[in-house]
Amino acid sequence: MAPALRSRERPRRRVRATATPWFDSPWRIAARAVSSAVVIVVVAALVALVAVPRLTGGDSLTVLSGSMEPTFSAGDVIVVRGIDERKVCSDVSIGSIVTFFPEPNDPTLITHRVIGKTIGTFDDGTDCRLITQGDANNTADAPVSPQQVRGVFLFGVPGLGWLRQWVADNPLLLAAGIGAVVIGWMLFAPRRSRSTVITVPRSDAASANAAPPSSSPMIAASSDVDTALRERELALRERELELRERELDLALRRAGEPQVPMTAPDPWTPGSASADLDATTVDALERILRDAAPDTTTRSSSPTPPRSEQ
Repeated sequence: MAPALRSRERPRRRVRATATPWFDSPWRIAARAVSSAVVIVVVAALVALVAVPRLTGGDSLTVLSGSMEPTFSAGDVIVVRGIDERKVCSDVSIGSIVTFFPEPNDPTLITHRVIGKTIGTFDDGTDCRLITQGDANNTADAPVSPQQVRGVFLFGVPGLGWLRQWVADNPLLLAAGIGAVVIGWMLFAPRRSRSTVITVPRSDAASANAAPPSSSPMIAASSDVDTALRERELALRERELELRERELDLALRRAGEPQVPMTAPDPWTPGSASADLDATTVDALERILRDAAPDTTTRSSSPTPPRSEQ
């Protein structure tokens, strides 16, 4: 008797529900828009004010006066690229905007447009002097030596200087604003639903009566087919033997020899099993018997009747 199969539990499946879309509420849409805008502004500011100046060897400066209006105004931030003093005379052309020290020992920087250039040999060993003037000024500045130049104007960001100044003056408020943005993101951002674990136990009866593997039905079907084929082959052989016996009986009858008693019923009797044979099988058997029967033409058609005793 086969041992009973032990019930096995299926492995646990984790079903993750679909997260709530962020666009299902106006508040969520507004929070997502604001947070996205803040992220974009912060990233753009970092790239413009930190990455670009570092890559070009320059700096980002806040404009404090309106001497270059309307090109840029007070409160704007400008980005300048660094330049080697030996290349100032060749690289800086008339119309360029340069940032320079007004005096060699003065840390204040001035950003004005170049309106002229003087070429020659000067006492400090340089080969030119730059003539600069603010777009909003009526007079030119003092000649600028290449040693005073610190950068060439690249681009400006309007109004960002005031924001930079405010951040420098109010670091605590900046921290509070960042915290508010983070809290708003946590409250209104879409949350992922928690995963639920569903355990489906299997009963002993179901395990015991479980279907065999997919290969077992194929093996059973193959065995059934083999058995059926063998039974059919045996039936055909038995029928072949029966037909041969009938052929022999028919040949003996046609040869005129005495009938050999047979235990089997007359095959040609109506209602017998052989009467069910179709005409094609009977014709085939007659042809075989005609070919196998001996020639009986020399025998007397009317044999001498036996003498009766007195």
